[in-house]
Amino acid sequence: MSPSLIKISFVLAGLILIFSTAFKDSDAVSDTKDFYGLYLDSLDQSTQMLEQKAATANAAEIQQIFKKIRFHYKKIEFITEYSFPKTAAKINGIPIPESSASEPGETEFPTGLQVLEPVVFGKLDMDARKAIQFEISNVKNGIEHLKSTAFLLELTDAQILDAIRLNIYRMMIKGIAGFDAPVALTGISEAESVLQSSKIILSFFPESEEVRGACDKAINYIHRSPEDFNAFDRAHFIQKYINNFCISLYNYQQAQHIPFVLYPRAISAKAKYLFAPQAFDPMFFAPSGTEPLSSEKISLGERLFKDAALSFNGSRSCASCHKPEKAFTDGLIVNESIFEGRKLLRNTPTLWNVAFQPAQFYDSRTPFLEEQVHEVISNKAEMNGSLEIIAAKLNKNSSYRKQFEKAYQQKRISPTLIRKAVAGYVRSLIAFNTPFDRFMRGEETAMNKEEIAGFNLFMGKARCGSCHFIPLTSGAVPPLYEKIESEVLGVPALSASATPRLDADSGKFHLYKIKHHLHSFKTPGLRNVALTAPYMHNGVFKTLEEVVNFYNEGGGAGLGFDLPNQTLAPDKLNLTDEEKKRVIAFLNALTER
Repeated sequence: MSPSLIKISFVLAGLILIFSTAFKDSDAVSDTKDFYGLYLDSLDQSTQMLEQKAATANAAEIQQIFKKIRFHYKKIEFITEYSFPKTAAKINGIPIPESSASEPGETEFPTGLQVLEPVVFGKLDMDARKAIQFEISNVKNGIEHLKSTAFLLELTDAQILDAIRLNIYRMMIKGIAGFDAPVALTGISEAESVLQSSKIILSFFPESEEVRGACDKAINYIHRSPEDFNAFDRAHFIQKYINNFCISLYNYQQAQHIPFVLYPRAISAKAKYLFAPQAFDPMFFAPSGTEPLSSEKISLGERLFKDAALSFNGSRSCASCHKPEKAFTDGLIVNESIFEGRKLLRNTPTLWNVAFQPAQFYDSRTPFLEEQVHEVISNKAEMNGSLEIIAAKLNKNSSYRKQFEKAYQQKRISPTLIRKAVAGYVRSLIAFNTPFDRFMRGEETAMNKEEIAGFNLFMGKARCGSCHFIPLTSGAVPPLYEKIESEVLGVPALSASATPRLDADSGKFHLYKIKHHLHSFKTPGLRNVALTAPYMHNGVFKTLEEVVNFYNEGGGAGLGFDLPNQTLAPDKLNLTDEEKKRVIAFLNALTER
């Protein structure tokens, strides 16, 4: 072989070595994929077993197999939700029909374990057995898709840790609240399954003893706790064990120089834990290209917010209905139209933390605060203003011109800048320093025993936390918060009536005429809720006691309404008077003090 050929062969060998090394999985990635494959097989086998047994096994055996399916799924949930979210939704998605605005007539009906659960734990007759076999086939299809696409799974060390962190958040917010197992009430034992899976995956990473130790402590806490779902102390589980696990995971990643995955996300990838200050980024929910907030922008926006010149006749400002001293509500059932003698359609909602909502208004009709500002100012019943006319007036005001130029470096005031400024001020209204937040950050005395008990009820027996997701306490769906839930509750037109009737407001239905949206309204945040009475979209309930009683009786179903699309569980909660008081005590602990 000539010297030149020898030289070329060495170069080629070197390139092959470089590329094979560059594209070779790390040990942690390789082991994680093996783990995924192993439990995917176990999930498949347990699902096949249920399919085989559905026609003949007794209820207890079927329920036991179903629980095994869920535990196997929870072992790999961190990967399925992270890498195959659409398939994950087919296997364990919410049991509510979905329709898109682009195709309102096309309804995607739910499938999976959450659809299967009430059948498995209900009356086991022939119809139920057939329903189990039908629905388990949908789960099997999802599993087959996961198996057929397993070879496409691409992960890095950083993504594995990111997936674990997000799944811990998912378990902490939704799992232990009973969100995806409201009938079986297996959320606490499933939390153990999630933690055990996390511990195994972390064992694939070198020098991870400390973070695995934190995981062990959380698992041991579950072992020491009562088996009763409602009796589990979620407050201390999160505060002392899950937060510590998340902090340990963060510290490990820093020490090992494993980069954080910096996808645009509501929760900062660099947040040490979910309750850390500034864990949530309000700019995630802003339109693309929105400039960061500054004191100049906030000050200008506040001035505009309080300026009645934004209405057509100078009689009303944003602050006329969103009063700061009333937690940015007005204390009225519904406010007056700008034209005397008429009422607005809906109750005035608080503006606290609306920066963290991916949709605005009770019917979720706009995604951004900027659009909401435009709609409210131009709405004939609310302010009846014109942003073009307002901009022309403000351009004649030297004080405003100077303030706009300082905030936005533009000499001419435009409708777009007005929208930006007001939205920026609203985006700055953030409340994350309540007794609840301080308790979750380790300040043991920030909440008293009654408030702590109320939180545990909120997340357990009272079922509040399965719709008002902590820590935002809104319907923004964790852990990505990219959409916000709407619910059909069956809200009455009058709070006290011998013959109650359903409120006539069609809610989200009026937008696209989607049947299951009839009487559907966005789930609001509960921050400062003690200050924002009256409650519901129509202001029907004067007190939190009335609200809790409404839910305790099963919503509209409890009032006797025939509402087939009610998404609130129709069952009574059976809260005692003392338990109701504790829930309300916790709601008071959501007040910024």
